[in-house]
Amino acid sequence: MNGPLKRRLLDLGIIPNTVITPILKSPSGDPTAFEIRGALIAIRKEDAMLIEVKLA
Repeated sequence: MNGPLKRRLLDLGIIPNTVITPILKSPSGDPTAFEIRGALIAIRKEDAMLIEVKLA
C-alpha cells in the first residue's frame, strides 16, 4: 500500500503492532467502525482489505 491512503492510515494511528477491534458494521455492511488507540474510526471495506492483520 502506498500513497495518500497509507499516509491517512498512519495518521489515524494504524502502525505495526496496533490493536484494532471491530466494533460496529453499518446495516449495509460497509463501512465498519473499529476501535483504534481509543478512537472509533470507520473504514470502508475496500480500504480495510489493504491492512495486514496478524492475530495475537
